[in-house]
Amino acid sequence: MKNMKLAVVNNQTFRHINKFGFVGCMNTLIDFGIFSVLNGVFGINYVVSQILSYLSGTLNSFFCNKFWTFKDTRTNKKTLNEIIQFITVNLASLSVSILGLSLLLSNHYMNALLAKIISMALAQIVNFLGYRFWVFGRFIKRPSAAKKI
Repeated sequence: MKNMKLAVVNNQTFRHINKFGFVGCMNTLIDFGIFSVLNGVFGINYVVSQILSYLSGTLNSFFCNKFWTFKDTRTNKKTLNEIIQFITVNLASLSVSILGLSLLLSNHYMNALLAKIISMALAQIVNFLGYRFWVFGRFIKRPSAAKKI
C-alpha cells in the first residue's frame, strides 16, 4: 500500500495536475476577484469584466506554469513561439469562458458569479490540455529510472 501511494505521489502527471491546480487557484482568485469588483461593484459589462479579469490571471499563469508547474526553463526554446502558443491557448480558453457565460446568462436565470464559476471550470480543461500537450509539454523532463526515492 505504501509503495502504491509513493507511485501515485511521485507520478509526473499527478504532480503536474496538482501544481496546475494550485496555480489555477491563484489565477482563479485573481480572475474572480477582479471580475467581482468590475462587474459587481462598478457594474461593468460581464464580457468586458471577463476579458480584463481573465487577462490578469493569465499573466500570473504564464510565469507560474512555465517555471514551476512544467519547469520549462530551457533558454534555447524560442520564446516568441511559446508566447504565441500560450496566447492561442488562452484565447481559446477565454472564448470557452465567454461562450459559457453567455449561454448561462442568456435567460437571466443564473447569478453572474455562479455562471462565472461554471465557465471557469470549462476553461481550465482547455488550459491544462493546451499547456500540457502543446505549450510546455514537449519539454517536460522525465525522472531518471536510476533515481532513488
